[in-house]
Amino acid sequence: MRAIVLVMGLLGLVSVNQVRASVELSDDFVNAQPRVQLYMAYAEYKMANYPLAHAMWQQIDGAGKAEALFNLGILYEQGKGVEQSLVAARDYYLQAAEAGSRAGAYQVGLMALEHPEMVSPDTAKHWLMVAALDGDEDAGRLLKTLTTDEPDSSDPMLSVKRLLMRGDNEQAIAQLIKLSEQSPANYAAMTELAWLYETGLAVPRDLNKAAELFSVAAEAGNAKAQYALSVMYSTGAGKPVDAELSLQWLQRSAAQNYKPAVEQLAATSEKDS
Repeated sequence: MRAIVLVMGLLGLVSVNQVRASVELSDDFVNAQPRVQLYMAYAEYKMANYPLAHAMWQQIDGAGKAEALFNLGILYEQGKGVEQSLVAARDYYLQAAEAGSRAGAYQVGLMALEHPEMVSPDTAKHWLMVAALDGDEDAGRLLKTLTTDEPDSSDPMLSVKRLLMRGDNEQAIAQLIKLSEQSPANYAAMTELAWLYETGLAVPRDLNKAAELFSVAAEAGNAKAQYALSVMYSTGAGKPVDAELSLQWLQRSAAQNYKPAVEQLAATSEKDS
């Protein structure tokens, strides 16, 4: 399936070279293991240091390459620290999917729904099937939607993600708020809303609001929110620096097999041993 993956366009290559020329990576980052590098880059992203996060993700290879490629796709889709380009985002998502990223496969499927001129149905179905067979339930539901052309009512977040991809931010935010405030609350929606406040995507950046929402969702058991809260306590962005609380939330997230948390916890344990 390597023929499916598109070569990065000139725009992406120019942007990469410009960032590398203007951002110097620390020796601590360069010498770290890939999973530690991913955590370090994610922390910079959460602190809105987008050019630095971009340069870091460009550097990551080996076991961290798939997730790094996916995160680069996010940067280009959002236009954070780089010139927004759906073409570059698509190329990174395809490369991430080939490298084994479930999240990359999901984004390929989402682009096929919202931008069918950019991703063929066959390409999207292939990568969604790969992710679904690997146990990704979200990819399985999206595959069903792409195959039947009928939204899956069991996945209320799909419509939110489609709205965000097409730029209908107000509708997406309204839907996330509704899902977050319903009874029982949809903590996946609350975590997504917190992430938007944290990044300043679709809403003004508000770290206090993001921390408040992450905390509620984390206490309710959302693994992604627990990981985000751990990074906040580690970086001091949104929460005061507290190494003990950061580790506690990281452990709780890892206990639910949230991959980034599992990898960071393993790296932390190796460093301390």
